[in-house]
Amino acid sequence: MDNKTLGVIIVIFGGLILYSDQQGVWIVSAIIIGIGGGIFFWKENKNDVDK
Repeated sequence: MDNKTLGVIIVIFGGLILYSDQQGVWIVSAIIIGIGGGIFFWKENKNDVDK
């Protein structure tokens, strides 16, 4: 799975958590969206060559 795809899935999951009725869920959602955004913008090395 590509990092961009995984990042988008995690961000969407974080957004869906906001609809929960639990208290303080916005904190968890913000953390999950932050992690998803970090994964989305993660740079992969295209020049991975076995030595």
